[in-house]
Amino acid sequence: MTPQEIKCKKDKINCKFLPQLGSIQVMEASYQKQNFSRHTHDCYAFGFITAGRLDFFYQHKDWQANPGDINLVVPGEVHDGHAAGNSGWSYKMLYLPAAIVRAVNSNLTGNDIPPYFLPGVISEKVFAKGLQELYEILADEEAPFLQQESMLWQWLAAFISAYAGQKKKVLHFGKEEIAVQITKDYLQQNYANSVCLKDLAEVTKLNPYYLLHVFKNAVGMPPHLYQQQLRIQKAKVLLVAGSTLTDVAYETGFVDQSHFSRQFKKNNRLDAGLLSEDVLKEAKETSPCFIFYVFQKGKRD
Repeated sequence: MTPQEIKCKKDKINCKFLPQLGSIQVMEASYQKQNFSRHTHDCYAFGFITAGRLDFFYQHKDWQANPGDINLVVPGEVHDGHAAGNSGWSYKMLYLPAAIVRAVNSNLTGNDIPPYFLPGVISEKVFAKGLQELYEILADEEAPFLQQESMLWQWLAAFISAYAGQKKKVLHFGKEEIAVQITKDYLQQNYANSVCLKDLAEVTKLNPYYLLHVFKNAVGMPPHLYQQQLRIQKAKVLLVAGSTLTDVAYETGFVDQSHFSRQFKKNNRLDAGLLSEDVLKEAKETSPCFIFYVFQKGKRD
């Protein structure tokens, strides 16, 4: 598939989707004033910095990735991203579906679970060099499929052996940890519905104020922003599928199209109504991770 290039002022993004390798996405990007708000992915993201410095919040702490460093996030973990200064940053990224990483981990360890990686930044030249070589092979349309697949499994197996660990629990006391998961499940099931703190307090058996404190500490954002993210994620999928703004607004729980458009632009700094049919047609052929970047490309400080 021909790389898809997105340009926005001084920013530049090249994306390629690899369906023959289980929906892997490779992306090369240069940003100057991009500021990604807190969000999550449903895939693993592995990248290496080629210029500038990327600062980001991840796993309840701040990280800095410099040229030569590997930056990564695991599925479901809240993170953001922005440049350290006016010079911006450039990186090359691999977005790997959880099923692929899980399969490698299962073959390597016998544990049929997705591996968890504790650090957000790794400064290790051998692995960074290997990731760069893997990126170039995956991005090469003429590279044999067997070579691409073999190098992917080899690098992942080595990386898992070196860095996979247990997720650190932010909460260490029973009912609060359960309450966070109950809240997430409830919001996922009711993302399009009007939800109040009383509803969450009733299903979690915690008082509203304490629930807000516990949830934000554990997830990295308060419940209303978590629900908003769920709505926006669903809206992106519906828009890419060809739904109208009116239908999307109704199906994702917004009062009307105007309300949806305001909230969408507030969260993405991009007017959903300005997206051309050509852009949507191209995005429809790509993964949800790529769709995230299509809709985030208008964000600015």
